[in-house]
Amino acid sequence: MQADKPRRAIPVQRTRLASGVMQQLLRRGAALIAVSGIAIAGLAAFGASASTTAYAAPAPLGISSAGVEIAATGLSDEEIAAQRTANLAAQAAQLKAATGDAATVDRFQSLNETSAKLDSENTRLKTLAKFKWPTAGSVSSGYGMRMHPILHYYRMHDGDDIGGACGQPIWAAQSGRVVKAESGYNGGSGNNVRIDHGDINGDNVQTGYLHMSRYVVTVGQWVDKGDVVGYVGSTGLSTACHLHFSAYKNGTGTNPMQYIGWNDEAKSTEG
Repeated sequence: MQADKPRRAIPVQRTRLASGVMQQLLRRGAALIAVSGIAIAGLAAFGASASTTAYAAPAPLGISSAGVEIAATGLSDEEIAAQRTANLAAQAAQLKAATGDAATVDRFQSLNETSAKLDSENTRLKTLAKFKWPTAGSVSSGYGMRMHPILHYYRMHDGDDIGGACGQPIWAAQSGRVVKAESGYNGGSGNNVRIDHGDINGDNVQTGYLHMSRYVVTVGQWVDKGDVVGYVGSTGLSTACHLHFSAYKNGTGTNPMQYIGWNDEAKSTEG
């Protein structure tokens, strides 16, 4: 081919596609684009889900010790499990310590209560042999042999005659349980009450209250020292209102002054 010769254009054959074929191709292309879009969207969703899952997977959390929470990000399952175990152990130790403290407090409270009871009992034992003066007044006739004012012969007077105002209260000289409460003449004792005070310094001690106008206790009743048990009278073998107060040691009459003699009223009658 020479350079000075003009070039001749090569005729191009144009093929005209039938309209039906073109429509088919367009439909196929649209379908392909749609499928591709769905696939891309699915991949994007999957990627986002995987990313979220990968972030959330290590987030078991929630257990803390002393207010310190476990950070979830970047921990493996083994590390999370180890931290959970450590937290549970710490909480168990705290619970055990708290339980131990509560038990210690309970023990101390129990010891304090026991100590208070022992102090109270020691105080009671110290004053157990010190009886209250049983009624107002002084002793008009003491314990021992005497000429009986009615029978007119010498006989043992097994108690102390105290007071003289009819109707004045008679008090339990010491705490104890009522073992006798009788009305009537009763061999000269009149209306009378007896109280068992139990063991005092190794001896069973009881007290008797005779010639009462009336009594206000019943057999089996517990009375405390100072409780009113009746009122002064002149029932039985008696010439005037007074209290005949008697004491018994292991069932045998004894001088009441060994129990009531420490009172000021007793001292005022000496001599």
